[in-house]
Amino acid sequence: MALRFSRGQIVRLVVAVVIVVIAVWQLAPLTVSDIRPNGVVNAKLVTIQAPISGQLVRAIPDVGEPVSTGTIVTRITDDTEPQALLAQLDGENQLLRSRQTALVEKLATLNTLRDELSGRVREMISGSKESLRYKLLEAEARQKSWNSVVKEREMSLRRQKTLLADGHVAQVRVDEAESLLEQARQEFERASADRERYSKEAGSLDKGIFVGDGQNDVPYSQQRLDEVVLAIADLNVQLAETRGRMSSIERQLREETMRAGRRESMLVRSPIDGLVWRRMATELATVTKNNDLAKLLDCSEIRVEVPVDESLSDTIATGTQVTVRLQGSPETYKGVVSGVRGTRSVAPELEYAALPPLLKKDEVLLVVDLPDVGFNERPETFCNVGRRAEVSIPGRFDSWFGASSQS
Repeated sequence: MALRFSRGQIVRLVVAVVIVVIAVWQLAPLTVSDIRPNGVVNAKLVTIQAPISGQLVRAIPDVGEPVSTGTIVTRITDDTEPQALLAQLDGENQLLRSRQTALVEKLATLNTLRDELSGRVREMISGSKESLRYKLLEAEARQKSWNSVVKEREMSLRRQKTLLADGHVAQVRVDEAESLLEQARQEFERASADRERYSKEAGSLDKGIFVGDGQNDVPYSQQRLDEVVLAIADLNVQLAETRGRMSSIERQLREETMRAGRRESMLVRSPIDGLVWRRMATELATVTKNNDLAKLLDCSEIRVEVPVDESLSDTIATGTQVTVRLQGSPETYKGVVSGVRGTRSVAPELEYAALPPLLKKDEVLLVVDLPDVGFNERPETFCNVGRRAEVSIPGRFDSWFGASSQS
């Protein structure tokens, strides 16, 4: 019996089918996996640089040859760089030694002259003291002598005045007696002044100052002695500076000699486990410090970079598990999303072996880490770096099924 539908039923059926088609069309991207076939396998590069300038006396391993951490990659010898500096330091050290010898000899000469002048000054002071002592004794003797004369002439004046009062002598005799008394008193005062002056000269002489007639405050020998003492002090300062500079130069010379010995030959070792990606210097080549010698491929961290629609950047969270399959291989690998880079992001400072895929308009770069995939077990494949990879991003239903299977 054939089914017959009324016109209204047909209309309702068509509307229902259209709604179902639209719903399927809208929900399809969320229910199936999003497969991206244009991913690229990538890994970091580590650059080995020359630690010193010199010549490579050991060839770098061939491209593709595995190396492990601490493996000797090459050896550099350097016999010329420190020689100029060592020669300069040695020459400066010899000049300082000659200067030290000259200063020591000049200092010895001045010390001898100082001792001689000191002896002369001591002898002069001693002789001057002895001369002043005799002058002082002579002044004291004259003082005593004239003191006696004054007393005698005072008595004579008194007698003359008595005789004048009695009328036995004339006034002239009294005047003569007064004149002689005044003369004796002046000589006594002169002797007293000489005694005082010689006493003060003796006191100044004890301090090394000469205040006699026709003399400066110090004699020529003392002046020369003062100049020599100042010159000796200046030479001692110069000698101390020279010896300090010599000590610094000798220490620097020892350090540079030891450094030159260390630089004479240096081994360059691999910092990672990997393989040689590129050789940038050949055996017996001359290199300078910090020149690139080789690039090593680090297979310990394999990543896949794949472009995806920019609209997915907000829905794909870091840590999302994806499936990765290399083009031409049936084997699949588990990957983990580690980041999303936009079209205008600055490239990181790390250097990678392969170029990332080109991004189209409204696309971002999805970075997927592949832990423990074992690519480094086959070094002849260069850890599959540069191969195209297919990345399957799970949809909503895939996550539901994964959650139910885990429960």
